[in-house]
This record gives sequence, C-alpha cells and structure tokens, in this order.
Amino acid sequence: MPKGHHYGRTQSRAYTGEYHRIHANIFKSLLTKPIGSYSLNSDYLSDEHRKLALTENENSFRFITFTINEKPHQIALKLDHSSASNKLYITCPYCQKQRQHLYAIKYAYACRQCIGLNYASQSERPKERLMRRIRKLRKELWGHNWPDVNNMFEQVTYWPKPKWIRWKTFEQKRNKINELEKQYWPMAIAQMKTTFGDQFMEYL
Repeated sequence: MPKGHHYGRTQSRAYTGEYHRIHANIFKSLLTKPIGSYSLNSDYLSDEHRKLALTENENSFRFITFTINEKPHQIALKLDHSSASNKLYITCPYCQKQRQHLYAIKYAYACRQCIGLNYASQSERPKERLMRRIRKLRKELWGHNWPDVNNMFEQVTYWPKPKWIRWKTFEQKRNKINELEKQYWPMAIAQMKTTFGDQFMEYL
C-alpha cells in the first residue's frame, strides 16, 4: 500500500499488492496440452512456485500440483460451461473454493480470504476514496490520456465537451464531477494544514 495512505501509522494489514498473483487464464492452455511437467514464465516467483505437474483423474478433470517446501499444493482447473466465454476457474488448495486468481506466499499458493489479505481501497480515508472516484469519472468522460486528468489542482469547470457526447449529458456528468470536487477540497485543505502546520498557506 502507498506509504502516504497511513499518515505515519504503523501498517498492520497485509495488502494484495504486496504479493505476486497468478490468474486462472494463464492455465487455460493446459486444458489441451499433454499430461506432464510445466513451468510458469515469471521472474517474480521461486523455482518451487514456478514448477508444476499437470495430471488428470478418471473423470477427465485436470489438476496442477505445485510442490512447495516438500508439500504438494493441488489446484483444480474448472471451466464454467454456463458462460459463453467458458471462463476458467482455479481452486484454492486450502478452502477448495473456485477463484479467478491465487496469491504466492512463502510456502504456498492461496486465495485472498485464506491468507487474510486486504485491498488497498479498504484502508482509504474518505478523501482518498473521493479523489479516486473523481479521477475515475474524469477518465470516463475525457479519457485516460486527457492532460491533467489526474491533477486535482485542475478543476473540470472549463474543460471542453468531447465530440461524441450530447451537451445535456455532458453538462450532467461535468456538474456531478464539479460537486464532488467541491466536497474534496475542504478535506484536502484540512489535511494540508494538519501536515504542514504553520508552513501551510491557503490561497483563496
């Protein structure tokens, strides 16, 4: 989690961004490959976290097994045939629930719930949560590459209308962002005063 989000507090939670994640999609090719030994292509994983054995049971269900610290971690590969995309799921070796991704920890692979990981957004203060929402709405309206789209010191009041949108819809969306920006700045100024004390000068 970004250091600034703690404001000097000791970090006591573990966050998803601190661990390497493997996604179910990387195993989709193993559904048709021969049974045998394979390896993940990742410089962030140990040898034990990369090497896997592909097996199949009598019902033609396929499994991958990682042997980490001399202990086997078996993960089932399960296709969701109810969806048009045939989404692939992998099972957590501990709770056996279907997941879209697992996290690599020291001696295992496991899901977020079994490890007890948190999303960074769960520890955000109201100001950070509001700032993230403003930036998201800006990008939806003006695009990710719009200049100053992440710059909170630039307000959207005079930003031009994109060509693809109607004026009425544009004004509604822009007004909503304006309202959120008005909510954001009193919080931001209060934090700046707390952080910088007498060195902070508020410009009106």
